[in-house]
Amino acid sequence: MPKITIDGVEIEAQEGQTILQVASENGIDIPHFCYHPQMKIAGNCRMCLVEIEKVPKLQISCGTQVRDGMVVNTKSEKVVKARRAIMEFLLINHPLDCPICDEAGECRLQDYCFEYGQAISRFAEEKHTFERLDVGPDITRNMNRCIHCTRCIRFLRDIAGIEEAGLSERGGHTAVGPYLEKSYQSPFSMNIVDACPCGALTSRHFRFKARSWLMKKTRSLCASCARGCNAYLWTYQGRVLRMTPAENDQVNQCWLCNAGRLSIERIHAEDRILEPTRSSALDEATGKIKTYLDNDQGDKIGLLISPRLTNEDNYLLCKLAREVIGTSWLAYVPGEPDDRPFGPMNRPLPEWFIRKDAAPNSQGAADMIASGDHTEDARTLINAVASGQIRVLLVFSEDPIAAFSDDPGVAESLENLDLLLVSASHRNLTSERAQMVLPEATFAEKDGSFTNEAGRVQLLSKALEPAGQSRSAWQTAQELAKLLKAKWSYASAADIMREIVAGVPGYEDIDPAALPEQGALKKQPENQDSEPNVEGDPDARVDPVDTDQ
Repeated sequence: MPKITIDGVEIEAQEGQTILQVASENGIDIPHFCYHPQMKIAGNCRMCLVEIEKVPKLQISCGTQVRDGMVVNTKSEKVVKARRAIMEFLLINHPLDCPICDEAGECRLQDYCFEYGQAISRFAEEKHTFERLDVGPDITRNMNRCIHCTRCIRFLRDIAGIEEAGLSERGGHTAVGPYLEKSYQSPFSMNIVDACPCGALTSRHFRFKARSWLMKKTRSLCASCARGCNAYLWTYQGRVLRMTPAENDQVNQCWLCNAGRLSIERIHAEDRILEPTRSSALDEATGKIKTYLDNDQGDKIGLLISPRLTNEDNYLLCKLAREVIGTSWLAYVPGEPDDRPFGPMNRPLPEWFIRKDAAPNSQGAADMIASGDHTEDARTLINAVASGQIRVLLVFSEDPIAAFSDDPGVAESLENLDLLLVSASHRNLTSERAQMVLPEATFAEKDGSFTNEAGRVQLLSKALEPAGQSRSAWQTAQELAKLLKAKWSYASAADIMREIVAGVPGYEDIDPAALPEQGALKKQPENQDSEPNVEGDPDARVDPVDTDQ
């Protein structure tokens, strides 16, 4: 392996790496705009210029591969002077929008201007300005701020797989935007907002809502499909204002789909359930359940759990059914199976990223329910309701009327129950027919874990306090168990996870106290691969050089 020296420090590098990659891995900061680790190298911003011994001219570090014995200087007078010149050119037409720009506080241009910019501009002519162009309902484009790094073009073309943007005109009239002035169509288009280093592309949904330094940033998970994308939830004054991707090469690399980002709007929707039907709802429900238990009729009580709940929620609900109520009428509604490789891989995102299963924890629900007695499937349980075998049904974060919309008799059979109790975060068809409704916390309001489609256990973190009187399903299960005289004393989701590790097959190697941000694979059956349905190198990158720019 080649050994190089950067700013006097000898470093052992990998064959084929660029100077910028080696520097980044070793904590040496080299300014850059156009370089992105997941995109083709364009080398057009020139901000990453460095001085290489025995090479007469400065070289771009993003596109120069290391060679054994190479000596690199990233902070010489010559390098700093070149960066100052580049910054001066980039800022010639850039407006002084920092006080009103949503990118302020997260802007590379702002950061590098502070380090390499000049206090007074020598440019006395009139700045060139562009007319506003509507590029769709999700993104606002301000070409006056654009520095032509082409990150947006390369993402849409090479990663999203839709060539719908490019450069037009030349010189000071150069503009970046969609072809034929149409709006962006890609279901991943909002990633270009994250990729843009200077505020030329901003989110319409987050526009002018809060400054980055005023918000609380919580690493958690997206709950929109079975991929389990890692994400940051940004909260301010009790509301989730935006969701941005958190890097995990094994799951979502550094991307999120538009639908996942916008799913946070449901958290504060008008149909949110904030309080129980009445204050005594759980006590009344307990009384009816106890009547059946006193008559040794626990088998007339059913529980429908959900792949939208955490592992901890589902585990404790299963324990409530089996150990406290004494019923095997226990099921969940599974998501749609997906035979496509899970990835990540070196292919356009639409081919593998968004999973067909819209629930985040179908695998976890299957694991929790399979650890003991349970009903064959949710359809069997609903049929038992229709036939009168089940007289009390507890539904958690599920809507069986919608799930079995092909059977018009489901709604009628649920209405004929002695007790239909629904715990949900939002009103649905089933909650409208329930005698008792309890408010439930959303994914942003709870701690716990999800197991994604590939069997990776990942932590879900609470970003804000539950709205109204809502709470996690495991807390409702514990209170119900205590009212039925069970001696449970779980203080947190972590307590339940420790019990899961001890008792649920496949989770014995999960260390809840040391689970990394990237999560950990649960143990697979001996006849199954370590990570099912996965194809491709998770560390694969797109072609190293962008020859189309």
